[in-house]
Amino acid sequence: MPTIIYPPSIPWSWMFQRPQQLLGQFSASGQTVLYEDLGKFSKPRIKRLSPTFLLCQGVSAMDIPHPRPRILWLTVPSHINSIQNYDPDLVIYDAVDEPEEEFASWAPYYPAILERADLIFCSSQSIYDYFSKRHSHVYLVPNGVDVVHFSPSPHNRPVDLPSGKPIIGYSGAIAPWIDWELLKVVIRENTELNFVFIGALFQLNKFPLKFKNVFYLGLKPYPELPAYLHHFEIGLIPFLQTAMTKGCNPIKLYEYYASGIRVLGTPLPELLTIPKINLESNPRLFSLRLRHLLEGEDSCKAERMAYAQANDWTERAGRMLQQIFIKTS
Repeated sequence: MPTIIYPPSIPWSWMFQRPQQLLGQFSASGQTVLYEDLGKFSKPRIKRLSPTFLLCQGVSAMDIPHPRPRILWLTVPSHINSIQNYDPDLVIYDAVDEPEEEFASWAPYYPAILERADLIFCSSQSIYDYFSKRHSHVYLVPNGVDVVHFSPSPHNRPVDLPSGKPIIGYSGAIAPWIDWELLKVVIRENTELNFVFIGALFQLNKFPLKFKNVFYLGLKPYPELPAYLHHFEIGLIPFLQTAMTKGCNPIKLYEYYASGIRVLGTPLPELLTIPKINLESNPRLFSLRLRHLLEGEDSCKAERMAYAQANDWTERAGRMLQQIFIKTS
């Protein structure tokens, strides 16, 4: 079985995203995964998360004996210049964002990625369209969800959730690509609702909203997330429509659906084909749609959860492993 090395990119205990999910699935399928954690560690250590998943904190994966072939899994484009440090048999670039605006610094590394990556996976259609015209081994694999993690109803209500009003929730990065001006209109027009935001600040120094019915609860550990989502009446995806977000395939969509909740978002390209989703770009119409959803019956929960089930991370990882095995056989 191959060994997959992930250079320091995302702290393991930060928001649980595509890399953590996929590498966990690869490990569960029997591949050895060496995850080089990002951070400063006073005492270097190797933490074994499972028989085949090692978290390397202040320790190089190259110092740990492991079987070959050795696969280098990259999600940060600049790491393409560090390939020589790992002597890999296969280089994979998993493209998860457009190199625009907040991620514009990625663009200069794309020529090297096209030259040196053996396989490229893409999380959205627009990213796939770019790479597939320039590289011969490119595959579209959107984001997904751990349905088993999110679908069961939790036993306890988190103590920091506000009470007394229906909860409209957002889970994910608290970032510049959120349409904060749209949210201000929606929140002002719906004082009878509580708006809860969960996630880490990203490229922002402080949470941008100040309203009596807005609650920023910060970053929550991944095991605790379902307990919050199950108390949302509506899950929000209120992103600006930009050159960067055109390539955004939101993980939160799948997590909301697996939790059984309805979703209201802005019409990002990746959301236009999602069944049973609600999309508005105008703030007033967004607010009206929100009230309309709350006043009506939810007759589509089973369909949303079935969609989440069909888009589980196990399916995504299986597709990727097929291509990896072809390349390494």
